[in-house]
Amino acid sequence: MTSISRAFTLIETLFTLAIIGICFSFGLPALSELVHTQQVHSASQDLSTSFVLARHESITRGIAVLVDNQDGDWSTGWWVYADQNGNGRWDESDPLIRQIGPQPAGVVIKGNSPVRRYIRYTPTGRAIMQGGAFQAGTLTLCHTDGKSDVRKLVINAAGRVRRTKQPPGSC
Repeated sequence: MTSISRAFTLIETLFTLAIIGICFSFGLPALSELVHTQQVHSASQDLSTSFVLARHESITRGIAVLVDNQDGDWSTGWWVYADQNGNGRWDESDPLIRQIGPQPAGVVIKGNSPVRRYIRYTPTGRAIMQGGAFQAGTLTLCHTDGKSDVRKLVINAAGRVRRTKQPPGSC
C-alpha cells in the first residue's frame, strides 16, 4: 500500500494569503472607524454622566460642585469636586468626587466660551458661572479622523444636559 500525502502547493497558499489580505484591507478601515465612533460615544457618556453626578451632588451637599478640566482642554480629562470654599478652583480641602483621565488619542472635546473650562452646579441644580451669570453652552466631541459621528452635549440654563448625535464631519 502506498500512502498519499496531501499538502498545499505554493500557488494555492499564495492565492489563499492574497484572498485573506484583500479581506483585511476592506475590513480594517471599517473596524478602525467603529473603534473611533465608540471612543467618542464613550467620552460623551462619561462627560454626560459627570454632569448629572455633579448636579445631583450639588443638590445633596448644598454647595457648588464643579466639573472642571483644569487646563482648558476637556480631552485631557476632568474632575468632579465639591467647591467648599467657593473659589471656583480645586484645593486640597475640596472633596474629589470623580476623576476621569485623558481620552484616547484622536478624541477631541471642545467647549464653547461659557463651558470651555468648567461647569459649576449650585444647590438649586442650576449651572451658574463663578461670577453669578447662568451657564449654558455646548461641548462638541469628535475624532480627528473626520469619519466618526460627532456628538454634542448641550447644557441649558436650568443645568440639564441634552446629548445629540450628528453625521461625521471634521473636528
